[in-house]
Amino acid sequence: MILNLSGHGSAVADIANLIITPFQRFADIVKTNLSGFTAYFTEFNRMKDKIADLEERLGIAESLNEDSRKLKEQNDMLSSFYELKKERTDYNLQPAKIIAKDPGNYLSYLTINKGSFHNIEKDMPVIAAKEIGKDNYIYIIVGYVSEVGLMSSKVVPFIRTGSSIGGYIGRTEEIGIVEGEFELEKEGICRWRNLSKEVDIEAGDKIYSSGMGSIYPEDLYIGEVTEVEADLLSHTMKGRIKPAADFNEIKDVMVILKFERSFY
Repeated sequence: MILNLSGHGSAVADIANLIITPFQRFADIVKTNLSGFTAYFTEFNRMKDKIADLEERLGIAESLNEDSRKLKEQNDMLSSFYELKKERTDYNLQPAKIIAKDPGNYLSYLTINKGSFHNIEKDMPVIAAKEIGKDNYIYIIVGYVSEVGLMSSKVVPFIRTGSSIGGYIGRTEEIGIVEGEFELEKEGICRWRNLSKEVDIEAGDKIYSSGMGSIYPEDLYIGEVTEVEADLLSHTMKGRIKPAADFNEIKDVMVILKFERSFY
């Protein structure tokens, strides 16, 4: 007050500004930082909500994509067997899906989701389609129905010990027998036997069903010869066959409910 009355009020203002200014600057910094801090968390929450929304949309898209993939696989499978139905009008086919595999020590059987309710009966042949080019398929043997339930059935792969199929070499039409053998079954392959020494057979030959027998129709692809050797005991030739069916990967099959037999 004395300084003001004596005309030195500016000194008071300078001293006051000197004292107050740091606090004002500190308050401004705190205010600015607090505003930025609040804005950060506001933006963080907004981004968090946006990420949650995008994750939900992504989950829906992935689900739709998976559904589309399954529908495409089913459509491809049905399309492939439609071509077979056009070629073999005598076939009565029932589509099925493999729902379980029980390998035990080795692949003992497959379980499909169709049974007596769908007209499945014991000893019916089971086949699959294998794509060999765009919209081009070959039809391969998987096995035969061994047990039938109301809504499911068991299928024995044709490479199992004790199973046999009449077959022929696609290149030469020589006839023989494809059969399962215990030691080879462990390797996922089967045996080709009862061929004369004069038969023309070599590794790479394709083997097809001949239709001889009580289960399989003719001209279904069985597999490829990988090795040929002489059987010293029977004085015939025998070979090993790699099945066309990949029993670990196969998902969709067809059961042939009825077909016209060319051989009896």
